[in-house]
Amino acid sequence: MSGRPQRQTYIGWSQPKSAFLAGMGLIPSIYLLVIFVIWILSVYVIGLASSLVLALVLLATWGPLVLRIEGKTTYEWVLLYKQWRKHVRKGEDMYRSGLFSRVPGRTCRLPGVLYPTRLHEGWVQHQSRQVYGVIEMPSQNQFTVVIECWPQGNEAIDQDAVDDSVFNWTNFLNFVAEPGDIDGATVIIETGPETGNRIRREVRELCAPSRPGGDLPAAMMAEAAAMLPSGSVRMWARVAITFRATTADRRKDAGEQIKEMSRRMGGVLTVLNEANLNPRLLPPEEIVSLTKRAYSPSTLADLELGEMEGGHDIGWEDSGPMGHQERISSFYHDGCWSTTWEMSKAPASAVTETVLRPLLDVNGDLVRKRVAIVYRPHSPADAAAAVDSDYKNALSGRNGQRGIGSVEANLKVEYAEAQREEQGRGHGLTLFGVLVTVTTPEDGDRPRADSITKQLGVRARLRLRRVYFAQAASFAATLGIGVLLPDHESVSRKLAS
Repeated sequence: MSGRPQRQTYIGWSQPKSAFLAGMGLIPSIYLLVIFVIWILSVYVIGLASSLVLALVLLATWGPLVLRIEGKTTYEWVLLYKQWRKHVRKGEDMYRSGLFSRVPGRTCRLPGVLYPTRLHEGWVQHQSRQVYGVIEMPSQNQFTVVIECWPQGNEAIDQDAVDDSVFNWTNFLNFVAEPGDIDGATVIIETGPETGNRIRREVRELCAPSRPGGDLPAAMMAEAAAMLPSGSVRMWARVAITFRATTADRRKDAGEQIKEMSRRMGGVLTVLNEANLNPRLLPPEEIVSLTKRAYSPSTLADLELGEMEGGHDIGWEDSGPMGHQERISSFYHDGCWSTTWEMSKAPASAVTETVLRPLLDVNGDLVRKRVAIVYRPHSPADAAAAVDSDYKNALSGRNGQRGIGSVEANLKVEYAEAQREEQGRGHGLTLFGVLVTVTTPEDGDRPRADSITKQLGVRARLRLRRVYFAQAASFAATLGIGVLLPDHESVSRKLAS
């Protein structure tokens, strides 16, 4: 008699960080050594008393490199605030579009980092010819495809099937990482209000005059559709894959890059299908719809009705909001407030595959919610170098401590060593992060929504912190339409080391 299948647990992720003196980053360590050398030389030149004053002044400039608030150094916060003030003085925190605006063409173009993007069409021969949309980010030479998915829930399935799905998802990440031209893969789980248009369309099709059954069943179905609760919530799931043009021809001609993507798209869909995600490439008009309904939530019902009638007439140049106002910690757009949160720390203990379920599930108190899990896969060559570097940094951080090393330092060495072994066996290495955007009506209870979001983060074993000075860009990043935040950073990474 076989025993009950053991549930898999997952642990061992680590945050890449260089370590030198006493676990500090490379830049603060070098700066400290320079201060020490200057102090030694100044003792002989200006005397002990004056050299001590000089050392204190230099240490005062060194302190902000190691003092961290909400995961950022003091210098980072200062630079972000200065950039924000400049942003506000130029009026770039406010956006107005439409017929009476100064936007070229008098359209509702996407604001901020999405303004220069373009939407193209591609097609792939996978079982049948299928047209799909490609979003181009010219400044980064990046091209993004959006794939709608219908993942299987974990109800009424055995543990072996769950483990197979997790294993096949890792195969997908390894598959897209191998060529070395994938900058990111973003998984978006979005919830929103159910308008009832979908079920009414299905009832209309089932009750067509050509269908058998009679008038009574048709009337009963129509009445049931009309009584659909207006307060229900629906869910969308999609995967966005961002390719990078790696040759001069592909950077100059979007068509050449789209040809390369179309050639590989069949394999991508196959791997996603093996992970039980039932993928479907989104055509351009549906990409426009998901973008428009995010920036202008009141258009959701009209967009659905337009798709039911054969398509809407909104183009990519009109998929943005009529206006927005960006604040330090929130984002106002077309009658709604949105707040985006970021994962500051991964779970510290072992977790199961359902760890994020409290955050992903439909929540009646947070009707409009998007959770974006961003993966930045390393190519095999980069992965080998990264795990070796992490292992050296972990050893340096542990050996730099006095006396008996801390438990955390020892665990970092253990995890880094395990990563080297797994990478040597052919497993991939992926950076990941989580962004959560919650949208509330203009007259909604925003403090309550913030409190619930933080509670859901705790239940999902994540430490969430509010994004500051970048709410508009973070909002765009959770849409899965080609915005990868590390590629648009405005503060040097050296200040974060």
